[in-house]
Amino acid sequence: MVSSDDLEALANQCVKCGLCLPWCPVYQKALMEEASPRGRVQLAKRFLHPKPGEKIHPSKELAKAFYTCTVCEACSCFCPSQIKPSAVIQEGREKLLAAGAAPEPVKAIRENILHTANVYAGKKEDRTSVYPAHLKEKIKEGRKSKKADTLVFLGCVASYLDMKIVPSLIKIMDAAGMDYGLLASEEICCGLPLYVMGDKETFGRNASEVMAMIRESGAKEVVTPCAGCYKSFRKLYPDVVEMDVKVSHSVHLIHRLLKEKSLHLKGGPGEKITYHDPCDLGRSFQIFEEPREILKAVAGDNLVEMEKNRLMARCCGGGGSVVALGPELAADMAVFRVRDAADVEARIIVSGCSTCKDNLRKGVKAIPKDERPKMKIMDITEIVANAVE
Repeated sequence: MVSSDDLEALANQCVKCGLCLPWCPVYQKALMEEASPRGRVQLAKRFLHPKPGEKIHPSKELAKAFYTCTVCEACSCFCPSQIKPSAVIQEGREKLLAAGAAPEPVKAIRENILHTANVYAGKKEDRTSVYPAHLKEKIKEGRKSKKADTLVFLGCVASYLDMKIVPSLIKIMDAAGMDYGLLASEEICCGLPLYVMGDKETFGRNASEVMAMIRESGAKEVVTPCAGCYKSFRKLYPDVVEMDVKVSHSVHLIHRLLKEKSLHLKGGPGEKITYHDPCDLGRSFQIFEEPREILKAVAGDNLVEMEKNRLMARCCGGGGSVVALGPELAADMAVFRVRDAADVEARIIVSGCSTCKDNLRKGVKAIPKDERPKMKIMDITEIVANAVE
């Protein structure tokens, strides 16, 4: 964790050069200073660490500036002054939430997690509604336990919002003959939205509850198809709870199964596909080559690269509470990424993040029909599951 004094020093390092502007997906759409990393850092200085007479106070306008950041961290990667605007923005969100000034849609997500253990206020039993029929039957008959060396943690988006990621991952694991456990309807949100909105205290309690479930399962490894859950487990949990299990994303699992020859694939879709690097896997952990090696095994020469890829990948706009606060803004940012794929004649965009998949699909729909490219959005588990022999 970065201390408040360190954050003040970071904010004061900003030389207002503007080199962050081309990399900020929100600024590229809004074209307003308060929607840029540079602008937010200047607001943070006057809100959090003001000089005499420069203090600004919580307001809806200030909250909008802080909460419309996607936390993609592209600005941090390319800042010549080595500022971490996302860390400065995070401190601003913590102060705004504590003052009761966070936007209402953000507060609603917090209430959903506190009262229903997921971001969508869905019923606990509905977490298993996307499970394949044979797995539901095993759970119903008590033949499927959470006890196993590998525990699958599916996440809220894949469980409540998507129909294909969960059955695709299960198909892959079954095809490889894996033994795995599931928390099923007992699974709760990893807590990442709580952290991102600035509620570190509740996030810490939530993390302890999740880790208690994982330890009770006896698992040695946790596998998740959710890039956000992976980021929580790998980057955020160690600061608040002891992490004594291995954590893998579904990309790691699939890559490992292919290397071990436990998974055999047939031909791919026969169309050009491209990989969109999720911010929570790419810039956060430099997970760049594994997904491309997987897709090369599926699609061969039909795999093409968008101009902005890997560390320089364009954020799709789906992170950091933006979807809740400004859904049209999030979809408009996704339009840029869909056009990136169309520019290299791809017909399928594959990602390793359920949130990216959801927002990119909205981006396709946001393009006027007469301009809309023929584009399919898939999670990497789907395209692999479709290719399993």
